[in-house]
Amino acid sequence: MLSATVGVANPVTQNPPQTTANANYGGSLGQSLLKTMLGGGTASPQNPSTGIAPAPSNNPAMGVLQPTGTAAQLAQGGVTFPDIQGNWARSFIEALAARGVIKGFPDGTFRPDEPVTRVQFAAMIRQAFPRAQKRAATQFVDVPGTFWGYDAIQAAYRTGFLEGYPNNIFLPGQNIPRVQVLVSLATGLELSPPTQVATVLNTNFRDAAQIPEFARDQVASAATNQLVVNYPNVALLNPNQVATRADVAAFIYQALVKNGTLPPLGPTDVASRYIIGYQPPIAQAPQPDQLTALRQQYRLPEPPIVEQLRRIFGGGSSIGTPTAFGAQGGDVFVGGTYQERTRFSNIDDGAVALGFGLGDARRLVALETTATSFSTFRQGFFENGGISFKLHRTFPGDVAVAFGVENAIDWGNPDAGKSVYGVATKVFRLREDQSAPLSRVTASIGLGGGRFRSESAINRGDEDPNVFGSLGVQVAQPISLIGEWTGQNLNLGASITPFPGVPLVITPAAADVTGNSGDGVRFILGVGYGISF
Repeated sequence: MLSATVGVANPVTQNPPQTTANANYGGSLGQSLLKTMLGGGTASPQNPSTGIAPAPSNNPAMGVLQPTGTAAQLAQGGVTFPDIQGNWARSFIEALAARGVIKGFPDGTFRPDEPVTRVQFAAMIRQAFPRAQKRAATQFVDVPGTFWGYDAIQAAYRTGFLEGYPNNIFLPGQNIPRVQVLVSLATGLELSPPTQVATVLNTNFRDAAQIPEFARDQVASAATNQLVVNYPNVALLNPNQVATRADVAAFIYQALVKNGTLPPLGPTDVASRYIIGYQPPIAQAPQPDQLTALRQQYRLPEPPIVEQLRRIFGGGSSIGTPTAFGAQGGDVFVGGTYQERTRFSNIDDGAVALGFGLGDARRLVALETTATSFSTFRQGFFENGGISFKLHRTFPGDVAVAFGVENAIDWGNPDAGKSVYGVATKVFRLREDQSAPLSRVTASIGLGGGRFRSESAINRGDEDPNVFGSLGVQVAQPISLIGEWTGQNLNLGASITPFPGVPLVITPAAADVTGNSGDGVRFILGVGYGISF
């Protein structure tokens, strides 16, 4: 089992899941069971080269001996394999093969894209981390003493890297998701989580919301200690995806770098581009001109955009209407809007806003507070203004809900007055890789009073709430197209993040394109920038 503290037993009453070899532990098994296990697949011990249950023997694929009496022999005589030439993980694989941590199959191949089972992972752990025992052995009912992986499983258990299921079941043939491999390594190495777990996760992973709650601390500690390697997109963790042999080799190599056993990869190594938080070895740190040449040569991907801060400005999904995402603890932002002319006039104007967040939207609830200066160009900075509040909560599956009050506190003449609203937002992931075209669609629907009422309702003094909403489609990684209904009119625009890795959002748009209110189409421009501590 794998508990929230991972490495100590946490008995639970659930039975182990009856899952398939490609089970995904992202949701169907439940958080309580996820907190107490490490694995994912069938319960049958499998031979990694055939996929069928063997007779009790040794395993040839994970750094243990060939099955007794088998005629096949390992084909490779060195530390490389014919099927990893040009593979992104070649450096990790060859280094671990040289140390005997991993081996190939009898036909001489490594098969980097095949999944890793619990017993295979235990065998790797035993070879990679020959540590002193932390506790006595235990007897798993489905791991007899004659099973080829018995000693490896016991070694991984005794050193605190692996646990079993309730009722002393180990399920050696289950495939291991990437997130659980990282939790095991972070726990076995006794890595402490950073103080700002949410910030670390949101900064480094665009799919941070998919990380199971029990694993967030350990994944954050793995990220800050450079254990995490993400291929092909460094910004996507894919936490619930089954770990491949290449994935596990990369994770274990970085764990051995952390404990000082292996040297870090050099900056010219193609694999270094996929390591979260990678920094070149001090002795090999290139000069600025060399680094520029290396970036050009290897086209190193830019750091991931801070997704949480982009969503503060409705980045990619709204122009002026609120969404259910917002700032939380550690987030600070500044923004501004410009209008070429205001309604029923030929005078331009603009507003400036400053805000911050408190709390954690994923664990409980977060509060976003924003102070806005209205009519800044015409009447001066903060001559007219208001303070707005938004309580918001994020749920699994990129769903969020929020309740807010715009201009709850105001002064001068804020024009729009107080507006109370509720809104829900959902991000639809059309493709796993966010950098791919048409990979995300974000939709919001809300109900509010104040400025969200129709112009006719305002003229009549009708206080009934009105519907508003927005839809954003990411057409390319830096650009999204947006349409929104404000409750009064239709706005169309785009959201642009012009500088990779920089949480700057620029939103040019046309307001009132249908002429429902005001006196014609008006150009507006929004700019937002945020930082996270």
